[in-house]
Amino acid sequence: MKKLIPFILAGGFLLLSSCYYDSRDASDIPEVPEPEGVSFADDVQPIFNKCTQCHNGSTNPDLREGNSYDALVPAYVEPFDAEGSLLYKNLPGIGHPINLDFTLSAEEIATITGWINQGAENN
Repeated sequence: MKKLIPFILAGGFLLLSSCYYDSRDASDIPEVPEPEGVSFADDVQPIFNKCTQCHNGSTNPDLREGNSYDALVPAYVEPFDAEGSLLYKNLPGIGHPINLDFTLSAEEIATITGWINQGAENN
């Protein structure tokens, strides 16, 4: 039995560390000014395209092009209030459990924040 203990401990360590997830809050994100005149189609949807490996219609919200706006507004987005929006609170890099291989940059978060704070228009 004593010979199995190292293997059990090593297996437990591998199991616990193999799916490392992290989350940050807004205070951990570098200050990046929100861009002006953010377009959903030109600026925001390309960011969401990175998320469609999971949010492809089988996981809500559906972030595929053509579906994402209706899936997000008003259920996940409070226009003019990014920090009060469920989408913002769950962005990879803020509150969404994230794999170390995928997070949004401060610039991408600022773009999404700008879009929401500018009224979350379907433009």
